Amino acid sequence: MVRVTRQLAERIADLARLLLDDESSDAPLHELTELALELIPGSAAAGVVAASDTSWVFTGSPAMVADLHRAQLQEGRGPVPEAICYGEARRIDDTSRETRWPDACNGLAELGFGSCLVLPLRTDRKPGGALGIYGGAVDAFAGSGHDLALLFAAQGGVAIRNAASYRNCRQLVANLQSALESRAVIEQAKGILVAEYGCLPEIAFKELSKVSQNTNRKVRDIAADLVAGRIDRSQFQPGSDA
Repeated sequence: MVRVTRQLAERIADLARLLLDDESSDAPLHELTELALELIPGSAAAGVVAASDTSWVFTGSPAMVADLHRAQLQEGRGPVPEAICYGEARRIDDTSRETRWPDACNGLAELGFGSCLVLPLRTDRKPGGALGIYGGAVDAFAGSGHDLALLFAAQGGVAIRNAASYRNCRQLVANLQSALESRAVIEQAKGILVAEYGCLPEIAFKELSKVSQNTNRKVRDIAADLVAGRIDRSQFQPGSDA
């Protein structure tokens, strides 16, 4: 068990790096699904459902697992929506005997799954998502596989959450850098108008804003064109506002 747990930690670290490097919609989630199949004893199939900006993202190995999750969320019944809604694990030890979700169990049994374990993924979103693991035999997740799956889902959720936080910080830095660059070019443009027309800096900025409004372009773009010599300076008449 110690060896498996160490392997899990190493693979989750790999997953975290993938999440940081790959911002596509489902590649990291597909990797999480494949890791679950590889590392959790008794698993014959697995799938992840996670909230995106506007909808749900589904992955499954095999692909039919994603369809199972999609159907449960559309109907609002089954272990998957319950795990997401309540943030708690849901386990079916025998799909032929379970009475809580008859429709979901019938679908699982028809596909040859005798048991399943659905675990919430606590990401940065509300709702977050869930990891569903399916076994061909009954009671596939009643032993150590259950504990390992809990650890896997917890670490997977942390990896997703940390990656999202990192990307948000990276976007914030990019926005700040863009704002600083915009301010710098506007200051250069103001300096050109002050030097050429002898106006005050605040008057120069008002003139840039006026041309921006008249041309329906951003002040930064007007300023950049002025600094680069791509704009007719006769458009500016700061002296009239002095």
